[in-house]
Amino acid sequence: MTNLIDIVPRSASPLERASVQVVDSRERYKSLVQSIIDVRYLDTIPADILPWLLRHWGLEDAAAFTPDHQRLYKEGKHWQTVRGRVEAYEIIFDWLALEGEYERGTRGDVRWGLFQLGLEAEPAMTTLINLIGLANLSKRASSVLGRVYGGYDIRPVRLDMMRLDGALLDDWSGVYLSGIKPKLSFGRQHGGPIDLMPVLSGGAYAAHEGVARFEEGFVFDRSVLDQEVVEPSVVAIQAAFSAEQIDLADDVSMPWPNSPWPQLGWSYFEPFTIYGGPDGSSG
Repeated sequence: MTNLIDIVPRSASPLERASVQVVDSRERYKSLVQSIIDVRYLDTIPADILPWLLRHWGLEDAAAFTPDHQRLYKEGKHWQTVRGRVEAYEIIFDWLALEGEYERGTRGDVRWGLFQLGLEAEPAMTTLINLIGLANLSKRASSVLGRVYGGYDIRPVRLDMMRLDGALLDDWSGVYLSGIKPKLSFGRQHGGPIDLMPVLSGGAYAAHEGVARFEEGFVFDRSVLDQEVVEPSVVAIQAAFSAEQIDLADDVSMPWPNSPWPQLGWSYFEPFTIYGGPDGSSG
């Protein structure tokens, strides 16, 4: 580093040379300037320098949603290079210690630009706000974060692929909270164990069943509205055997057939009707 006094003209007066030496601070602060240059290579950045480095690298917006600024400085530059990709969301999940996944919209749908974030369970409100903020910084310009879910996830019904009793009719499950734009859908477990102190006993319960299978006609979880004729017909009755091991029950005496199970006649069947899909279930 060149000193200012070394480039002063030879014709300068002693007063001028003394004035130059007074205002030349580079010699006095040369070591400090070099330490500022080298600080970005330290394993731990000093707290008073870190905000300036985050701003220098354009990470000040992400710093508002990231608790660990030291980690943000080390990994944020790579995160910037993968923004708009799935890897960017994997990074922010790791920053916030969350187990989650990025779910992109289905191309061709009306709202194909909406994407969702799925979590294992409901996070703390602070973590949720940080996740939404980082997700909006990680997305593509044409994408919109539409929903965050975990623990309770019911999808909109599609007549060609879903059961009516397992889906909503118009939209995903969830609610909108004040000040939070994406829809939130989380489930919580309420209650606790109850000790009813039953009598412990074991045994086996078995039954013969007759299942009527619907092989034709319209079925909501399998058929398409414009490709099926609504003409339900029962074409086969199939005998089935089911068994269940009961490990916890009250000891109650019950009548039991004298003949072995394989030799039971059809008279032992109790008539009943199941309304359901082609698999015989009641769903």
